[in-house]
Amino acid sequence: MKDPSHTKYLYIETDGMVYLVQRDGRLTLPSADEELSFRTESKFELTVKEQEVLFCRPILDHHPKEWYHKDLIPGMDSVDPLVRLAVNMTHPRVVVEALILRNDEVLLVKPNRGFNEGQWTLPGGFVSYGEAPEEAVLREVQEEVGVTGRVKKLLGVETFVGKNSFFTWHMFFFEVALENPMLAEFHPAADEIEEVRWFKLNEGVDVMQGIKKLRLQKYLPV
Repeated sequence: MKDPSHTKYLYIETDGMVYLVQRDGRLTLPSADEELSFRTESKFELTVKEQEVLFCRPILDHHPKEWYHKDLIPGMDSVDPLVRLAVNMTHPRVVVEALILRNDEVLLVKPNRGFNEGQWTLPGGFVSYGEAPEEAVLREVQEEVGVTGRVKKLLGVETFVGKNSFFTWHMFFFEVALENPMLAEFHPAADEIEEVRWFKLNEGVDVMQGIKKLRLQKYLPV
């Protein structure tokens, strides 16, 4: 018998509908070696609960209304936990980042928990339920820096799949101005932020990583 831990599974979704199969009395993902009645296009490789899962788009000429809507799957009985985890993983994550400048300096924070624990990064975080990105970025600045700011402009949106999380991230970058950046005293949330500090732009680029590092590099003098 084939070791289930070495099985590759398919997560097949279109228009919010997910293709599932019955196995051992519960709904689960089809394995990659199962015969399907339609063709698929593989888009991404994911790791879900240490299982290899391929995110696929089906090639169909109709809407598969007999499939299962991803919003209803978490509340259904007799569903393989792997399916629930895969559905959760495919929901996009929306986050905001604040670029706060002072002449040739940028304000960075060092979180003591979360995805960026122990790393210098831009103030930011998740957009909450019912919250606009512009509201979220000001809330995050207030929480992580302890000062009030105002949104100057939207700098852009970056979309990418996380190398470790496998989430699809939509990252909104805003330029945010503090009320008085020369005199501002920082009062970050002690259970979230270890330190807040101004960095020279080139030094800020050096200590940052990933998409945020690339975004900050655009502000370096040529």
